[in-house]
Amino acid sequence: MVLTKERDNLSAIRLIQIGAGGFGQSWLKVATEHPNVELVAVADIMEDNLRLAGELTSLPPERLFTSPELALSQAAADMALIVTPPQTHKELAVTAMQAGLHVLMEKPLAHTYSEALELLTLSKGHNMKLGISQNYRWRPPVQTVKRLLDEQAIGKIGYVEYEFRKAMKFGGWRDNYKEILLEDMSIHHFDIMRFLLGADPVDVMAHSFRPDWSWFSGKPSASAVIRFEQDVHVHYFGSWVSRGQETTWNGDIRIVGDRGAIEMIGDEVKLWLGEAPHQAVCQDIELIVMPCDDRASSLDNFVAAVVGGTEPATSIGDNIRSFELTCAAIRSAQTGQRINISEFRQRTEAENATVRSVRHTVE
Repeated sequence: MVLTKERDNLSAIRLIQIGAGGFGQSWLKVATEHPNVELVAVADIMEDNLRLAGELTSLPPERLFTSPELALSQAAADMALIVTPPQTHKELAVTAMQAGLHVLMEKPLAHTYSEALELLTLSKGHNMKLGISQNYRWRPPVQTVKRLLDEQAIGKIGYVEYEFRKAMKFGGWRDNYKEILLEDMSIHHFDIMRFLLGADPVDVMAHSFRPDWSWFSGKPSASAVIRFEQDVHVHYFGSWVSRGQETTWNGDIRIVGDRGAIEMIGDEVKLWLGEAPHQAVCQDIELIVMPCDDRASSLDNFVAAVVGGTEPATSIGDNIRSFELTCAAIRSAQTGQRINISEFRQRTEAENATVRSVRHTVE
């Protein structure tokens, strides 16, 4: 991993990781290998996960905690990395901020949009940074497409075609999600759209379904038509029970402008230039070389923000817009209605305000 020289000689950021099962185990490797991070403690409610965490990190038993509260109260730290199921994110993030720690969480931001807005409000009352590891942004193909768009290589963007196809069997808590693709996967792709376009969505119309051969109890396939600012239209389709050739995890993207098109297919990037039909010239674009992998880049960006006093690229203020689009798409799929994002936000904020008022009255 290559870090900026300005941070080479600084003291390490002391980190507590909360959650060490499954995906959390791979995060332990990311945290321990970062040159500006010192993993000081791990918390998990499962003793087997803690035992494995000790083996992976060589932390002594007194640094392995059976509850987040114990770790936060007994281990001196600067930040918490939360790698737990989504329904625990809000409470754990608030607890960590109240303990005086910066917080980086695995996606998604929260379990519900209402919780996300409440967490955004609560975070403003703490002088701590709160970010979400939206790691797909840091992948070389995505960064390469972003560079081309920033250079306005294809002129004014008109529309985007986005397709994702995988056949995945997970088990565990994911099997209980009714909108499993939209809830757990599409947020990555929606965040990529926002990142590439440098714009936020205006409205969304979504449809989800469950093919009869699906091994998921919920709906693993979905389509969405999304209108972004500057009148850019995105047509998205994704499935976790696909047949035939699969896409990469990033999906296949085709961005069309008035001077050509950019394709990211199979994680290869091609630039098509030429305004006349059937006369476009194709160029293979060399991918940007990233100094480290995507999650290490996500952690590095957050650490840089903590050290430098800046905002992380995927701070809660930014990431809530990606989560908001995901929740609006779910609402659309459930109701069959096109959802205006601004109205969706205002309605949920009003509902939250009503709940807070009732709580205050009861107290």
